[in-house]
Amino acid sequence: MCGLEPMNSWNDMFTAMPNTTVHRYSSIYEHPSEIDLWSGGVSERPMAGSMLGPTFACIIAMQLSKNRRGDRFWYELPNQPSSFTPQQLAEIKKVKLSQIMCDNTDLIDSLQIYPMVLPDHIINPRVPCKAGIIPRMDLNKWTDFPLPNVESAPVVSNFADDFDVFFKRK
Repeated sequence: MCGLEPMNSWNDMFTAMPNTTVHRYSSIYEHPSEIDLWSGGVSERPMAGSMLGPTFACIIAMQLSKNRRGDRFWYELPNQPSSFTPQQLAEIKKVKLSQIMCDNTDLIDSLQIYPMVLPDHIINPRVPCKAGIIPRMDLNKWTDFPLPNVESAPVVSNFADDFDVFFKRK
């Protein structure tokens, strides 16, 4: 399914797990196939740049892929009546959590670019919210037609008077 090699012997397990873990499993189980998914998955060495071993990384990737392909309203799904244009998708993908936090809180003046990671002067510096360093979404990509000039638009007079009929009591 994910191209992972089956673990047919305890010696095969040494490539996927720490030696002490393999020795403990071999003292409990007769064969590696008896190890349950959860304990085997959490015992695997993490893949490079990941917190997960290959088994759980595969399971999660497959599930996310199925969720994306199976959801007709998934925001990246093309050729649907509700699909975004490529330009709109590009704008959506520019959005960072730091910009969402800056836009929606009154108490934050500066924030690190990746707010879930500790600030670091070189890798993840704090930047002012209004400095323009954090990318913003250009909402003009959602304009289907040119907006009218507000100054030349006609003004509706006596707008409130037109609805008095509905609110007057008899």
